[in-house]
Amino acid sequence: MIYKSQLIINNQKAFIEQCYIASNKIKDKFTQKDTTWIYNEYNIFSVTAGCPLFYSLFFELQKVIKEYYLKPGPLWMQAWLNFHKQDEVLDWHDHEWPFHGYISIDPKNTSTIFKTFEVTNEIGNIYIGPGNLKHKVVVHEKFETPRITIGFDVTNEIKYFKNMFSLIPIIN
Repeated sequence: MIYKSQLIINNQKAFIEQCYIASNKIKDKFTQKDTTWIYNEYNIFSVTAGCPLFYSLFFELQKVIKEYYLKPGPLWMQAWLNFHKQDEVLDWHDHEWPFHGYISIDPKNTSTIFKTFEVTNEIGNIYIGPGNLKHKVVVHEKFETPRITIGFDVTNEIKYFKNMFSLIPIIN
């Protein structure tokens, strides 16, 4: 499913600025400088604590997740910043989680290709679907500034809690 966030569309420039700040904070804290590959060490919504826009996005994302997953019971989410140059976009991979998604902040002219369908990445898109679907990012046009998205995984399964520092609850 794809949802359209008017919050991001109406405030894209401010979101981009906050993502640069968050990227720098993460890089200052961790020795691994790629914010994607340390996804299990932080949560972007904790890193951006104090930012009203990310506060609003956090609640919007929770609403999207609850609309997608209609069953009762507790859910937890990890969310991280993808902040990539053109040659760093993600190749084929999947997420061994019940649900996965991403939020397009500054997706550039790219698509996310899944084995059986394709998503044209547009500002404000929030995609959510099963976690085990292989996918990759395809660049359609060169870009100079980072491609910015927020990835997220969602679970209700206890096996994901071991050695995880990035999980936060979805509020009912």
